[in-house]
Amino acid sequence: MKRVVFLLRPGWIAVILAALAFAGACFFLLAPWQFGRNAERSAQNAAITAALTAEPVPATALMSTDAQPAESALWHPVTATGTFDPARQVQVRLRQNSAGQPISEVVLPFRLTTGQTLLVDRGSVSFLDVDKGVAVPDPPSGQVTITGRVQDDQLDPSQRPPVVQNGQVQVTEISAAMMRQAFDGPADEPFLAGFVQLTGPSPGALTPIEVPQTDSGPFLSYALQWEAFGIIALVGLGVFIVREVRDPRPDDPDDPSAPNGAAPNSAAPGGAAAERAGPPVPAGTAAAAGPPGSAPGPAGRRRRSRDGFDRSQLWDDEP
Repeated sequence: MKRVVFLLRPGWIAVILAALAFAGACFFLLAPWQFGRNAERSAQNAAITAALTAEPVPATALMSTDAQPAESALWHPVTATGTFDPARQVQVRLRQNSAGQPISEVVLPFRLTTGQTLLVDRGSVSFLDVDKGVAVPDPPSGQVTITGRVQDDQLDPSQRPPVVQNGQVQVTEISAAMMRQAFDGPADEPFLAGFVQLTGPSPGALTPIEVPQTDSGPFLSYALQWEAFGIIALVGLGVFIVREVRDPRPDDPDDPSAPNGAAPNSAAPGGAAAERAGPPVPAGTAAAAGPPGSAPGPAGRRRRSRDGFDRSQLWDDEP
């Protein structure tokens, strides 16, 4: 028990708490966070892969006016028949393509033959063209059948209002609420929740929005790294504790906080320090004098280093 009493010192307590806190954060916060991101990416990749090989179905089979599309419906190809509403066309800002270049997406309502309204993302145009006021090609008029991929609403957490620039309405999110806000549309218009991104062959499509990459990303390796860091912290703490138990550091006699008394110079003559020092040793005795330039220890003993090596062996005590 006495060999581990050093663990009660403030310095050791701080080190132990810091190591445990770091390991706990690695095991219960950082690693699970990365495992969760890896699971999300895997699910997204599976949905995209399945959607790329699926046959198109009617949009109303996967979308409704009551709730956002199910997770399994995202990226699934759908078809819809109706007419575009170019009078309510908007440009969605703060977007970029797969190369990292700024773009704007062009979105407008599509009135279905069933009486419902579907938001359609025609694709992208260059942000430079938008800034210069280049006109976006008009969508086809009359009844057409479009093909695209299902998406859920893309909301703006900052809820920035629509603005008008170069005669075009610009927004920062894709949702039915945004469309109603931008054009003061009727609140009871039956919008299908979510929207459809047009694919290349579809009527009205511009530059299609790219399908996200299906690579797994670095999340799994990050999670394993955080778990390894937590293990290293615990192993390192154990190594230092075992080392201190097996080979404890000698107490510094000049340290007032050291056990078994205070500093030697603070003891009164004839007191406890003198008793521990033993009887006086005559001057000139090699055992008392010790090596040249060294301070004699209590009772004429030379202090050994942590590894047990006798430093007096470095000098020749013979005259």
